[in-house]
Amino acid sequence: MLNEQQNSTPTLDVSIVIPAFKRPELLRKALISALAQDLAPEKFEVIVVDSSPDDNNAAIVEALKQESGRVALTLYRKAPEGPGPSRLLGAHRARGRIVAYLDSDCQATPGWLAAGLARFDQDIGIVQGRTLPVPGQPIGVFSRYVQIEAENPRYEAANIFYRRDCLAEFDEASKDLTPNDERPTGGEDALMAWRVKRNGWQSTFADEALVYHEVIAISIWHWFYEKRMIMLPWLVREVPEMKGVFYLRYFHDRAHACLVLLLAGVVLSPLSLAWLAAAIPYFVLRASESSNRLRGIMRLTRGLIYLPRDLIAFGLLVVGSLRYQTLLL
Repeated sequence: MLNEQQNSTPTLDVSIVIPAFKRPELLRKALISALAQDLAPEKFEVIVVDSSPDDNNAAIVEALKQESGRVALTLYRKAPEGPGPSRLLGAHRARGRIVAYLDSDCQATPGWLAAGLARFDQDIGIVQGRTLPVPGQPIGVFSRYVQIEAENPRYEAANIFYRRDCLAEFDEASKDLTPNDERPTGGEDALMAWRVKRNGWQSTFADEALVYHEVIAISIWHWFYEKRMIMLPWLVREVPEMKGVFYLRYFHDRAHACLVLLLAGVVLSPLSLAWLAAAIPYFVLRASESSNRLRGIMRLTRGLIYLPRDLIAFGLLVVGSLRYQTLLL
């Protein structure tokens, strides 16, 4: 079991744990930011848990060891299972009383560690930090990044701190549905946080614990096919507390609720134009969304663009709902 490898007595204030899979240049930037923290070097360490099929990330770590000064930089390698098992392995090998998780596509600001540590007291087990897109990087429709500006029930592990004692009793973490993909299907971070909270630990948010997330360009196909949808019913099954995040508890968002109304109209009145009335809320909603940069009559075309994307997402949610016997549409 993983916890057989755990260090019994913390000797440092904090251990930064970075799960990595491919993307060596992003890992390099993450490590440089981790090593540049304005905390005394004898108070923290950096641990990379790499699941890559090649040695590129290992070479990055080895090269940066020459520049890490007095900060301990350690690499562990394991088979690809997704970031959850990698994060837990890092926690079990950590020497810090606090484990600070940073994703390999993120860059921590110099005061990140100190700000996160400052929020812990005897009842706090989790501190979630603020995450913003890297300043100056262009953001468009086909961009992916994480933005977190308040505590939320997903507890994304791109930027989050745990008291190591909270994780000590966990023998395993949830494996990802697509462990060999550069973008995990996800959900394991929320499950870990809620397991800790169910054990009685409190959580809080540290606005000053700031991390910047890389803005990553995605293909049109990956924009249309959002694979993470299939995981959400599983997450709701495992973490019922998250139902409140979703629209009316059973819909991914308002657009999906309107889409269900549209589909119901098509099914019930396929040979008449009555189903058009059921379609109006969907197209009006998509046209009125604040992110819509189109003007005039062109705003209405946004619904036509998003319709196939929403239908694919709806299909994935249906498959996930059936597979995990938990309804989310």
